[in-house]
Amino acid sequence: MENRGFTLFELIAALAITAILSFSAVPAFYNLLQQYRLRSAGQQLFHFLTSARATAVMRSKQITAENSDGDWSTGATLFEDDNGNGAQDNGEAVLLRLGNQGNVQIQGNRWVADYVMFAPDGSAQTTSGAFQVGTITVCQAGYNEAYQLIISIGGRVRMINTEIEEC
Repeated sequence: MENRGFTLFELIAALAITAILSFSAVPAFYNLLQQYRLRSAGQQLFHFLTSARATAVMRSKQITAENSDGDWSTGATLFEDDNGNGAQDNGEAVLLRLGNQGNVQIQGNRWVADYVMFAPDGSAQTTSGAFQVGTITVCQAGYNEAYQLIISIGGRVRMINTEIEEC
């Protein structure tokens, strides 16, 4: 007679090996999930800003990407800035909104902390008309990897992956 089943000992050993392998994969999966969230938030903001620049050139108008409270992670608004003051006023058309980015922190340096304004030629300008250059950092607490969106003098936005000390 042929034996086709498993003994209790074999079943317990197989379950123990499966549990050990599963628990060793959880931290790696969590790290992968954090990296994905961070990269996704960076790419969303990158596409938001590049679409603002492209819209400014296409419409031959000043287009502003503004966050409401100095924190890009809580969301932002893209609008036609008719008076060039870097803030949305009544009657200025909203073109696009960027939603809340969850537990990812997104902060701009002094020049791009509140807004990025693109002129009709595609360059980034401050409300005074000076060139607007700056860096927006996308990071997450407890994670030493970050993405930086760098806005050049010509308004070009590029995204780099970098390591940071603390977010």
